[in-house]
Amino acid sequence: MGTTKPSGIETVEETERKYTADADLTLPDLSGLPGVEALAEERVELSAQYYDTRDLRLLRAGITLRRREGGDDAGWHLKLPSGLDTRTELRFPLGDATGTPPAELLGLLRGVRRDLPVELAALLTTSRRRIRATGVDGTTLAEIVVDDVTAVRGADDVQVQWREIEVELGGNGTRQPGGAGLLDAVDDRLTAEGIERSPSPSKLHRVLGDLLPADPVVGGPAGYLRDYLAAELRELELTDIAVRRAAPDAVHSMRKAARRARSALQTYAGDLALDEAVVEELRWLGRRLSPSRDLEVQWERLLDRVAEIPVESHREPAKARIDEYFSRQSEIAAIEAAVTLDSDRYLQMLLALDALLAGLTAAPETSRKTGKVKARDLTGSLEDLAKTVSKRVRAVGDAETPDERDALMHRARKGAKRMRYAIEVIRPLHPKRAGRALDHFDAFQDLLGEFQDSVVAREHLLDIVSEQGHAAESSFGLGIAYQHEVLLGEAQAVHLDAAWKEALRAAKPLWK
Repeated sequence: MGTTKPSGIETVEETERKYTADADLTLPDLSGLPGVEALAEERVELSAQYYDTRDLRLLRAGITLRRREGGDDAGWHLKLPSGLDTRTELRFPLGDATGTPPAELLGLLRGVRRDLPVELAALLTTSRRRIRATGVDGTTLAEIVVDDVTAVRGADDVQVQWREIEVELGGNGTRQPGGAGLLDAVDDRLTAEGIERSPSPSKLHRVLGDLLPADPVVGGPAGYLRDYLAAELRELELTDIAVRRAAPDAVHSMRKAARRARSALQTYAGDLALDEAVVEELRWLGRRLSPSRDLEVQWERLLDRVAEIPVESHREPAKARIDEYFSRQSEIAAIEAAVTLDSDRYLQMLLALDALLAGLTAAPETSRKTGKVKARDLTGSLEDLAKTVSKRVRAVGDAETPDERDALMHRARKGAKRMRYAIEVIRPLHPKRAGRALDHFDAFQDLLGEFQDSVVAREHLLDIVSEQGHAAESSFGLGIAYQHEVLLGEAQAVHLDAAWKEALRAAKPLWK
């Protein structure tokens, strides 16, 4: 469920492609593009101030924060990565000319910038020749623009000038009918004239890219872990913003990134002589976010169960009670998630991850046990983890009560997740073997996940039924849903042992 969406912010999906252009560029003929009825040209003058931390943390994360005057969308813009050729753009009113970024946008960026202040990073002025491609109803399908840009860097006053082409879909990105096809059609016209895609993902990157540190190249086992953790830290930063925006599925993505990083460290920190203190901090983050995510999943799950109740007079009262219960619980969980991301402890956790990555980049590959880390150290740790999961799976069969069985299944599930992420870390060692193993672990985790969801669903249903002052019809409907969850859980438990043997068989070639 996440936090409350900041007010006053408009969100759009921006899909565009950039191209390099010579000073004497002549655009190719753009007539006859698919779906385009008319082309209209105009001139626009733009001025933009770009802001970043002194060490360019936003740019390193693929994020831009600017205040732009001129054009149809003057105002503050925060651009976030959102996929190939696409970015999510958050827009905020222009406000006064003081140049102070809105607190609403800075608040969204607190985790990425590690609470550091932002300052003027570059000033860009753009003389834009814009061609609007409109459809039969006058809707703008795309804009093809030629930009003559002059930029001054804030750090050293260096001036840069260049010309570039942007092709941007109208409407809201790829939701426009035929959008991707239109982009490809324009691309064909440009590339036929020798006009190539720009290597810079944004104007700001073109201005400041040479100030960014080079991506570190760390070989061997330490490099596998460093690259894996760096990817998960980047995911943490971006999902941090999404959680603060209350974007769909954001809490789940953030918890997953924290869990992956924690599992990788738990498995391999000993091999690489790393400080494991941050493991507990990542566990703390996952626990703080857990209620919000679990409630989101269970709310949807139980509404699906109620929809299967055969008697309509029992369905609606049960649905109303579920909505009332989860709405109340979710409000509390959302507040807890917001407090967590604004806490000093969370900020210190991010800084600790920064330090850990810096240590993996700079330090030699040492091991407490062998002095020099070898690939065998990592695969040996994976084998040890597999033995632990095997013991947990066997313990499930020895459980004497349903409650004990449920708790042991959950322990097996946590061990299997950790093993899956450990395989992801060493995938560069044996790409094909690891890929096959991960396919089997997906199926095994699906089984365990469905079982655990059924256990938690039953707990929520009991809580709802225990509340006083509700009609018997709703309690009857909830009882039907409870029995359905019992049957689902039992069906998963029956297949546990066979599913684990299959996953283990697929993983063994990684250490044999």
